[in-house]
Amino acid sequence: MSEPPLISVIVPTRDRPQLAAAVVRAVLAHEGPPTFELIVADQSEGGAARAAASSAAGSDARFLHLPVEGRGRSRALNAGLLRARGRFVVITDDDCLPTAGWLTELERAIESLDARTILLGRVVAGPVAPGKGDPPAIFDEPVPRTFAGRVDRDLIHPNVAIPRELFDEIGAFDERLGVGTDLPGGEDNDFGYRLMRAGWRIAYRPEPTVEHAAWRSVAERAALKRAYGLGQGGFYAKHLKRGDAFIAWRLLRDVARTARAAGGAAVRGRGAEARGHLAYLRGLLEGAGRMAARGSRGRR
Repeated sequence: MSEPPLISVIVPTRDRPQLAAAVVRAVLAHEGPPTFELIVADQSEGGAARAAASSAAGSDARFLHLPVEGRGRSRALNAGLLRARGRFVVITDDDCLPTAGWLTELERAIESLDARTILLGRVVAGPVAPGKGDPPAIFDEPVPRTFAGRVDRDLIHPNVAIPRELFDEIGAFDERLGVGTDLPGGEDNDFGYRLMRAGWRIAYRPEPTVEHAAWRSVAERAALKRAYGLGQGGFYAKHLKRGDAFIAWRLLRDVARTARAAGGAAVRGRGAEARGHLAYLRGLLEGAGRMAARGSRGRR
């Protein structure tokens, strides 16, 4: 058997063939070290996504065609993890386009990591065409930072490199959370919170960069507010059920801050912005209720 690669790149995708093909081409355009493998975890209804990505990849990527039943980003990532052979697992999404030199910059940053540390790279916004909404999940800061302990923000975004042993220690992604479930978000937030609670750190380095595509319409982007609230509420409730006082403080602060933002937008006559904040709040409370009604089953 050949020596395992340094990096396993996992890309979950669902019914977005053009975006999936673009990210596959971008990853496989890399030449030279580090050694890597590409795993595409496909949960699409038909074969269009696989056909497009396969055409872009040839035989240089591994495709997992996952069952449509019980779909979810967390489930796709976990399926990819079971097959990944790399010492580091790198996760990005099918609507994120790695820039030139991405894998080289990842390797350089990985080599400088301290023990019990994961790497977070930069996520920048792609061009926003007329009628399109700004892309979500942007982390675009100019200088390196390291986060440890209890922080009051969610730090995992679709450009991370995770040492394999972390999954052995804290487990994989919670399949009750994430896009494709009735709590369509919060899986990255939950994973990041669990790893930091276990004493791991997150090192942000701006050099390895992906560009998050602005492919959603303004209306579709606005609709994500409630979806993010549902996932975030589920994340909060999961840890509240375990008596986590810090998460209780974060929830209360989130509610108060969002309510103030909604009121301020209404006063300034920004009705759409105010409605977006209120949609997030409704989702937050509904998501917390959904998770509170469940037991601990379903977490991997």
